[in-house]
Amino acid sequence: MQEIPNPEEYAWEFEKRGSVGIWFMDGWDGFADEDLEAASNHYRERGSRDDIEATVAVFGDKTNLARETQEYMGEEWSENGRYTGVDKIGFVSEGITAMAVKSQLEVPGAEVEDFDDLDSALDWAQE
Repeated sequence: MQEIPNPEEYAWEFEKRGSVGIWFMDGWDGFADEDLEAASNHYRERGSRDDIEATVAVFGDKTNLARETQEYMGEEWSENGRYTGVDKIGFVSEGITAMAVKSQLEVPGAEVEDFDDLDSALDWAQE
């Protein structure tokens, strides 16, 4: 098990509500960069712990996903979802970002959804 990245060092934040791990990607602008790699590593290691049954990633309104980033997230985050073994994986954004990421994910055995707001995602994740 590798060391979990510290969110305070990157352009994203982590919080846990009940059994749901939430990654706030507000400060991340959408490029496949060090921030995304750190969030990915944090997601894998923190999301695989027994106290997390569902995950939600919340994208800021300035997040713009280039095609290569969508492909990276499709591969990397699908693998991350399989690694964690969570039951539900949600994505939140005001625009199409959450839908774009969801469309790239393939995680057998997990429900994957996109939402316009965090409250709806949390209601779904905690069902």
